[in-house]
Amino acid sequence: MLDCKFYVKVLIIMDKLEQILKMWEEDSEIDQTEPSRELIKIPKYHSKYLNALTKHKFAAKKAVFDYNVMRKVKFEYYTGKLDQAELDKYGWEQFQFSLKSDISYYFDSDKDLIKLLEKKVYHEECVEVITAIMKELNQRTWQLKEYIAWERFIGGQ
Repeated sequence: MLDCKFYVKVLIIMDKLEQILKMWEEDSEIDQTEPSRELIKIPKYHSKYLNALTKHKFAAKKAVFDYNVMRKVKFEYYTGKLDQAELDKYGWEQFQFSLKSDISYYFDSDKDLIKLLEKKVYHEECVEVITAIMKELNQRTWQLKEYIAWERFIGGQ
C-alpha cells in the first residue's frame, strides 16, 4: 500500500527542484542589447545559486546523519533490543522476530529508511543541478566579454 502523505511530500520537494530549474531558465536568458548590464547581474546570480547550493549540501549531509541514526534504531528494533518506551516514542509494535542474519534485507525495504535515503538523493540531485548552473555562471563573464569584443569588431572599433 502506498503512503499517500509521503508521496505528496515528494511531489512538493520535486516542485522545489522544478523551481530551481525554472529560475535558471529565466536567469540564463541574456539580453544581447545590454551585455554590460548582464555582466553586472552575474554576482547577484552567483550569490543566489551559491545560497541554494549551500542549503542543499547541508540538507544532504543532514539526511545522511538522520539515516544513520534511524538505521541504528532500526537495528535495535529488528534485533529485539528496543524497550517499550522507545517503541512508544516511534509508535511501533514489537517486531515479531529477533533477526541475527538477513537484517540487510529488512533495512533495504524499510519505509522509514527509504524515505531518508530519498531525501538524501533529492538534495544530492539539487546539488548537482546547482553546481552545473554555477559552472555556467562562471563561464558567462568570458562569454559576454567575447560577445562585446565581437560586437566592437563588427562595428569597426
